[in-house]
Amino acid sequence: MDRTESPRMDISKIVAWYNAPRRASVPASKALELYFQFHPRTAFLKTLPARAIVVDIGAGDGSLSTFRAWPEPARHDLRLYAYSLEKGAHFDAFDGYEIGDWNHARPVFDGLSFDGIVSAHFIEHVDDAGTFVDWAAARLAVGGRAYVEWPSPASLDLPPLSELHDAGVPLVISRFDDDCTHQHLPDRDVVVARAMQAGLRVTASGTIRLPWLEDALLAGFRDAPDRFPAQAAFWSWTQWSQYLVLERPEAGDEVKA
Repeated sequence: MDRTESPRMDISKIVAWYNAPRRASVPASKALELYFQFHPRTAFLKTLPARAIVVDIGAGDGSLSTFRAWPEPARHDLRLYAYSLEKGAHFDAFDGYEIGDWNHARPVFDGLSFDGIVSAHFIEHVDDAGTFVDWAAARLAVGGRAYVEWPSPASLDLPPLSELHDAGVPLVISRFDDDCTHQHLPDRDVVVARAMQAGLRVTASGTIRLPWLEDALLAGFRDAPDRFPAQAAFWSWTQWSQYLVLERPEAGDEVKA
């Protein structure tokens, strides 16, 4: 079935969820810390080998660099690099960075091989997500892993942001196409097939859902000026994002379908 024609989530359900009474189970700042601590992207970064060389592709404002120290455990041993279309506010905290347009040229980083590659909400912004998979396969060290996160098909089944605002739900984004810079929604099976063709294997996958923290974030931040925590609760509740962890196997290991 064409996902664009599938039934949308009823807006009344979203309004009821957003406005439901909640009691704070932890302080608001702790809820936000726990959200990042249990997020699979943070877990990926925090569990990389000692002194790993890591690059963030599509690094945005460069906030991944702050995760060296927070949340626990601190990973000051990591060597972090960044690549993005523009220089982000935190880019000077990286060990190095490159600025470029992926659709015209790939990052070089002086031929470095990476123990970890992080790419969160990047592949839906480029012309061909497969080019990222091929680049990652070529640049991962043996035994290296890549974390890839992008919107799930559930992001197509939501009402547009304008309707949520009209209903009094002040989020930043609702549907996939609320962001005009989104090119297309890469199909998970196609990404996996491209990865296997490139010699990578999938070691973890799923949608991102942290139910207890959804309530904690809304209890602490529903009316806060900073809209990120409430947005994060919405993303979790709707399973808005999906992820894969890809690994370049050791020599002799077989990549299986």
